[in-house]
Amino acid sequence: MIMVGIYTNLGITPLWLAILVNVVLFMGITSRMISASALMTAVPLPPDRGAFMSINSSVQQISGGIASAAAGMIVVQSAAGTILHFDILGYVVIASMVITIRLMYVLNRQVQRNTSQATEPVLQH
Repeated sequence: MIMVGIYTNLGITPLWLAILVNVVLFMGITSRMISASALMTAVPLPPDRGAFMSINSSVQQISGGIASAAAGMIVVQSAAGTILHFDILGYVVIASMVITIRLMYVLNRQVQRNTSQATEPVLQH
C-alpha cells in the first residue's frame, strides 16, 4: 500500500527513479499474489479444485476488466497532456487493498477452521 501511495503521487520523475519504484512495486505484487494463491487453493475440496480454479480465474479476468474500466473513468488526460487524478486512483487502490486484507483474513480463518475439523479424530460411541 505504501508503494502504491508513492507510485501514484510521484509527479514528474526521472526515469531511473520510476524504474526503481516499479521494481519494488512489482516485487510486492508478486509476493502478495503467491500467498493469496496458496490460500485460495485450500478453499475447495480436492475433487472440486479444478472447477473452483477455473471459476476463480474467470472472476479474476472480469475483475481486471472492470478495474481497468473504472481506472479509465478516474484518470484523465488534460488538454496540456498531463495525467490528472492519478493520486485519486491510488487512494481507490489502497482502499480496495484494505478491504481485500479483511476478506482474506476471514477466508484464512474459514480455511483454518475447515482444516482443523478435517484433522480432528472421529470419536466412536
